[in-house]
Amino acid sequence: MITKTSEKGQALILITLAAVGLFAFAALAIDGSMAFSNKRHAQNAADTAALAGALSYAREGNTANVETVALARASSNGYTTDGTKTEVTVTITDVPEEECPGDATGKDITVNIESLMNTTFAKVVGRDQIASGATATSRACGYKLVPLFDGHAIVGLNDTRAPDCALAFDTGNSSSVTWTIEGSGVFSNSCAFSKEEDTITFDPGLCVSTVGGVDSQSEWNCTPEPATAYDWDEYVLANMPPNPCTPGGIGIWPDPSDPPNFSNGVYCINNLDHYDSQDITLNNATLYVTDDEFDVKFAGGGGFFGTATKAGTYTGSDDYADYYMVVEPAAFCSKFSDNTDSQRIEWRGNGTGTFYGTVFAPTACLDLRGNGTAQGMHSQIIGWIVGSNGDADVYINYKADENHRITVHPNISILE
Repeated sequence: MITKTSEKGQALILITLAAVGLFAFAALAIDGSMAFSNKRHAQNAADTAALAGALSYAREGNTANVETVALARASSNGYTTDGTKTEVTVTITDVPEEECPGDATGKDITVNIESLMNTTFAKVVGRDQIASGATATSRACGYKLVPLFDGHAIVGLNDTRAPDCALAFDTGNSSSVTWTIEGSGVFSNSCAFSKEEDTITFDPGLCVSTVGGVDSQSEWNCTPEPATAYDWDEYVLANMPPNPCTPGGIGIWPDPSDPPNFSNGVYCINNLDHYDSQDITLNNATLYVTDDEFDVKFAGGGGFFGTATKAGTYTGSDDYADYYMVVEPAAFCSKFSDNTDSQRIEWRGNGTGTFYGTVFAPTACLDLRGNGTAQGMHSQIIGWIVGSNGDADVYINYKADENHRITVHPNISILE
């Protein structure tokens, strides 16, 4: 007797297994898409929250409200710590040194969003929830005042358009002049020349930075450092203060017949030669020179820089604050002996006064021939060619906070 085995019900098992597979694919498609969408939404929320925190720091200069602002922005996008499904955290750390523009201080703000999303079809395969979330880090660099040309006390801008180096110390026949520079170094936009090894001395760790190298005859008591050139349009002209002597400007036109005593303002000078060898006092004042050409010599014991009591401390406008003198660009001075169609100043000592404030004369030849005070110059000297001659020693005691500084504006960005 033959018994036939029934195969009824096997199809149901196959259908069940297929259904599980179909639900798994549905879970992958639907729940996976929902998880992806949630992650994308969380990433946008984290990005905007981190940027909001960075903006708070940049505006206020402190972290008092950074976390509150970041959490509020995350909440407005649907993510708030609720103790069960969502957690939003904000972490604030210091930006590593020298990574903010102008070495300003800054903060890195990290927003982390973690959320649990309830599933639909994935429940069939035992997944009731899927973890999702995102992380974003922003960087906020705050305001900072920085000196012009990175705080180099002496700056020569000649980019080899003239035969002399941008820095030419002791260029004449005398070899007895010596320079002492404290608190800073010097910068050359081309070559730098020093006649003797002891011509110029610096604080430990400071030296001359050159773009085009050191003249083959030069000797230095330190190792010159390579440097990057300052672009004429993007840096030099961009940082030139606006002309205050135009109609409606704040410039004051002095009466040429009055004794040259400049106080409390920005003074427009269109004939600098008129003041040659005169006793000039600057008190809370800045000189703005518009001459295309001049050849001025000033001597110690009086003269142009002899009795300056507190030059270059004008505070009426940030554009001119802490300048001693600004000279509008004209034809580039080709060499120290060039006294036609160019701008040239020769210092022969500054008497008993201390020289404060920045001299910004980007197309002029500036010949410093010594100063007769132990305080020296606290100034930053910026010219096309800067150098010295004669036999009077020069002492530069650079003070950054007594010279013009520019503002590094807040900067915010997303790092990751």
